[in-house]
Amino acid sequence: MPEDPLSGSRVKATTKHGTLTVDEIAAMQPGMARLMDELAHRYWVLYYAAKGGNWELARYMERESEKLLKTMALARPKYKEDLAVFAKERFEPIARAIEAEDWDAFESAYRRGIEASDVYHEKYNKAFIRFRLPGHPPEWFDLGPQ
Repeated sequence: MPEDPLSGSRVKATTKHGTLTVDEIAAMQPGMARLMDELAHRYWVLYYAAKGGNWELARYMERESEKLLKTMALARPKYKEDLAVFAKERFEPIARAIEAEDWDAFESAYRRGIEASDVYHEKYNKAFIRFRLPGHPPEWFDLGPQ
């Protein structure tokens, strides 16, 4: 017979910096706004890495983006189904294009991902959020072929 869960305010963790309840730790976890900001940065790097021929970095950013989508589904279960569909329909074609090192297929799949993100933002009454690919690459990575 399963035990009743303990209240998160009663379960505490102690570190060298102090004691926190599970509820306090949960409150510190990033919400969708912070996670989406990270996804936007990864998606930006992903594009310019592929464009520059750094397929290894593009592959890394694609995989990390998919992991991030799974984290988002845990953080906000109401989006779980749509996040899974987005990963399958938008990131799988990107991953295949990266594996093939096919720039044309990559760019097409990438642009469809942007269009789909706008649809999902509208669905959740966030139409004011519209990702746009910056017209320049991020400056903190070597985006050329390795």
